[in-house]
Amino acid sequence: MPQNLNIHQPDDRFFKSAMSDPEVVKAYLEYFYPKIAAIADLASLKLQNGVSLRPNLKRFEADVIYRCRFQGEAEDHFYFCLLFEHKSKPDKYVAVQVELYIMELLSSMVKKQGRELEPVLPFIFYNGKEKWMPQTLGELFQGHPHYAALEPYIPDFRFLFQDVTRLSPAALLQLDLSYFRSVLMSMAFRHRQHLIFKYLQLIFEGTEGKEKIIAVTTYILGVAERSEAEFLKQIKDTTFTIKPEVMSTLEQILERGRREGLDKGIYKKSIFNLFKAAVRFPDWPASELSDFTELDLETVQTFLSVQSQGDAAALRKYVLQDLLADIPLNNEDEEKLDRLIEQLVVA
Repeated sequence: MPQNLNIHQPDDRFFKSAMSDPEVVKAYLEYFYPKIAAIADLASLKLQNGVSLRPNLKRFEADVIYRCRFQGEAEDHFYFCLLFEHKSKPDKYVAVQVELYIMELLSSMVKKQGRELEPVLPFIFYNGKEKWMPQTLGELFQGHPHYAALEPYIPDFRFLFQDVTRLSPAALLQLDLSYFRSVLMSMAFRHRQHLIFKYLQLIFEGTEGKEKIIAVTTYILGVAERSEAEFLKQIKDTTFTIKPEVMSTLEQILERGRREGLDKGIYKKSIFNLFKAAVRFPDWPASELSDFTELDLETVQTFLSVQSQGDAAALRKYVLQDLLADIPLNNEDEEKLDRLIEQLVVA
């Protein structure tokens, strides 16, 4: 990852951004699933709001959900939904997660009077390094000693699964020039980064407009296993028809990254100061801790609530996943955090 620009979850962000473009989704269906594309009125594709579930108070959200008419049907016909679940590494129990999405969508239809059920198709897009074929619910239970007797009663479904890292450069180059090709090449070469730079010009050729240039540039910077300076040199050494736009955008992103890096450094220091103050002054109320650390009162109150549980693992998880989710920690930071958590929980 770049030295100065730390982009949190670049795969998830880029995928969700790209798949929020109906033209990209249309091209995706036509390329990978022509039989489904043939029965769909792709001009009617409409992006839906993410479906949220809260089992055990934990929030899950589907990446991108579309609703689309069937080809040639009247306005009051059945619809079908396209559910995309992006994965960048193998997930043994992905079938359970996708089942939650499907059941939530079907349940919302049941609750609406006079609405018929609509098929929900589970798409999984994968660009992880490890080879993977997701298991269905039925396959997860096949090792059970009573599987033969229970099989008819186990809910099961197949996935529309694509591992884009297995696509060859030759296959990708056969795609028509489009933003879909740019997205697919960028994500397919995620773990073959010499190919990203080999085909850098072709990747940028499909990025019309500043917004798309920013999206592709930010993603490549986020996953690149080379410094920003090397990336900048690579672009400078490549002849682009849109080179001025790409260079200008890249320089803006790098400058923004440097500014955000400074801001994040100040915020990280405030979080560590909160720990130190809470250890040294255990009787201070949230308002005083907020004034001392210059953190907002709600953040301090939530911190104290988690800390009061006396669970070191829970406190560490809260700090890393909520307070410092977008801020990378080095080994020294990690060790300091563990020491402060131990002191605070013992205190």
